[in-house]
Amino acid sequence: MSIVSLRSASTYTRNILTTKIRKKQSGFTTAVSAVILIAAVSILGSVMVIWANTTFNTQRQQIGDYYETNSNLLKETFIVEDVWLSKNPANYVNITIRNIGNISLNMTEIKIIALNSTGTAACTVSCESGTSYTKTVTPAFPTGVIGSQQTLRVDVANIDWDHVNSKSLDISVKTKRGSIERIIWKVT
Repeated sequence: MSIVSLRSASTYTRNILTTKIRKKQSGFTTAVSAVILIAAVSILGSVMVIWANTTFNTQRQQIGDYYETNSNLLKETFIVEDVWLSKNPANYVNITIRNIGNISLNMTEIKIIALNSTGTAACTVSCESGTSYTKTVTPAFPTGVIGSQQTLRVDVANIDWDHVNSKSLDISVKTKRGSIERIIWKVT
């Protein structure tokens, strides 16, 4: 048998008590750490779900808008039906545009260029005062809209179509959706 001294017995008891206290504290710390980690993962997961939903909804809206715009662009059909040239009161061109499609059109730009026999601008320097060899007009909102199966007449003033070098007019019409109709009109 071994002899246990009083001093060694108190050290042994103190070591046992310290070990029990440490075990109780380390269990509490582990639980708190687990709760903090679960909360952090939950918050980050929620943020990711919200971001993904917002991103996917935005992309879905953009794809829908793109499809709608391009499918309507395919449905746009119009022609430059008639062109009238007049000298009175000033050189102007009257253009009649017919919508032969099933949806309304919004004309954003009508551009006319007086061309010479080589296909370049008819006059660059020698045009009459106040006239031009090229003219771009933007129809105002209600007048630029053409309903389905309707026509629009637009006057473009001060275009030098009666210049001695003018042999034809390059007429291009552009819609809001991006459709372009271009014709060359012979000046006689």
